[in-house]
Amino acid sequence: MNNQSLALAAGVAGVVLMSCSTSSPNPPPAQAGARTAPKNSPTVRQATSPRYIPPARPRLQTPAEPTRPLRAAGQPVVLPGEKLLASRSAPTSYSVKVRGVEWVSLQRWGALQRGWYGRLRKGADDSLHRLVIAGMRFDLRPKRRILTCQGMQIWLGFSPELINGHLYVHHLDIRKHLTPLANGMPSLGRVAVIDAGHGRDNKGTRSVFNKKYEKDYSLDWALRLKPLLERKGWRVFLTRSADSGMSLTDRVKFADRVKATLFISLHFNAAARSVSGLETYCIAPLGMPSHLTRGHPDRVNTQVANNPWDESSFMLAARVHNQLLLSCRMTDRGVRRVRFMSVIKGQKRPAILVEGGYLSNPTEARKIDAAAYRQKLAEGIAAAL
Repeated sequence: MNNQSLALAAGVAGVVLMSCSTSSPNPPPAQAGARTAPKNSPTVRQATSPRYIPPARPRLQTPAEPTRPLRAAGQPVVLPGEKLLASRSAPTSYSVKVRGVEWVSLQRWGALQRGWYGRLRKGADDSLHRLVIAGMRFDLRPKRRILTCQGMQIWLGFSPELINGHLYVHHLDIRKHLTPLANGMPSLGRVAVIDAGHGRDNKGTRSVFNKKYEKDYSLDWALRLKPLLERKGWRVFLTRSADSGMSLTDRVKFADRVKATLFISLHFNAAARSVSGLETYCIAPLGMPSHLTRGHPDRVNTQVANNPWDESSFMLAARVHNQLLLSCRMTDRGVRRVRFMSVIKGQKRPAILVEGGYLSNPTEARKIDAAAYRQKLAEGIAAAL
């Protein structure tokens, strides 16, 4: 994308979820300590064949530690360099309202998922809060909007808050980030539209390495991805297969016309020369502020066409981003929520936009010019689907 400048908050963080409802995301148990069945338990189907086995849901992997297994739920999950701090008594309230806004106890919500919760010290900082649900590790810190899931950065809608010494998460982040991640990947159908960003006179940003344009690299990426998905049984449509132009509105209409079940737009980025890394964008839910507006008004209480798919779009973004990190080993700039991007906000299906690196960064611009890197980008997305 042209001259996109994003501020990246450094540091470790965890994952979250948000919702457009002001009601309690999960009702507290009738009695303290009561448990419910985990949400990610496989559903037993009444099949005619006795050999039927429910399919396993895809889970996110850990880019930084791909071979390190997590311990079972209920046992401490402490990594090298971390220290488990003494546990405090559980908060008395499942949720509290602050100036009319509902905040949910991470510890109490985690107990409903049969998860393990702990407070850890990492280095000189003792404010890391960890929740592990069915092998998924979430790390959160108060006052930090960037959190981590399996070591991958995800931007929250709101920074978690310490209330009476306990960590509370905004109800929208519980509903729209943490719950989908705990539940696993939804069905995405089998018809994909891959959108090679820009084209013809809309050239996109320009590489500082060789002055080539973004439109050429995004097209090559799309052409590499198409056969990989087709081998996996997908019907794949490209918004362009040559150096042709198409408006953002027409790209949305094209996806409607072919009855796409998901939409992925491919781009490369530009900012200050020092900025680098991978980013993946999906729509911001109703009531949640965008992470990036680029001068556009951010009407948080106005629903856009893609909002009914904001949870499945987020899970698609998380899966794709996770696999790209594993495939490319690039700097992680996170999964982010936005509202202004016309090519995804008008979609009536799960839709994301992927930034495959910075053409304004000399090191990444050279890497993007290598066919082997663009192949890894294609393989990363294919692996996610």
